[in-house]
Amino acid sequence: MTMIETARGTVHEWQRDHMGHINVRAYMEFFEEACWQFYAMLGLTASLLRSGVLHLAAVQQNISYLKELYPGDTIVVRTAVLEMREKVLRFRHELFNTETGEVCSVCEFTVVCLNPETRRSQPFPAEVAARAQAFTQTTGG
Repeated sequence: MTMIETARGTVHEWQRDHMGHINVRAYMEFFEEACWQFYAMLGLTASLLRSGVLHLAAVQQNISYLKELYPGDTIVVRTAVLEMREKVLRFRHELFNTETGEVCSVCEFTVVCLNPETRRSQPFPAEVAARAQAFTQTTGG
């Protein structure tokens, strides 16, 4: 599956836990950064979200921790759309160690588009859905 790069970073000493490798919180920080870059690529920009036209709600996240990361390691997150439905977007992040090329963690997100006034699900804007569908076709998902 072909994926698009959505984040890059470096593991820092302050992210280390008492066992010597990075804490699970740090993985989520990398995935969170990738989410906002990915949303912007789809047209779900910060200004759109701040405008109050729509909100996003992460309703499920499934994470697998496959390899440990240590301070000084450099990482890249790549993302692919798994599914785009009218009101639901599912995508997958893979976090790689750039030195070894190994996948260190995988996280699958399910996100719902919300009407900010009713707090109920609503369809994604057509242009967002079209971009997500294009990523699905590009990635073979």
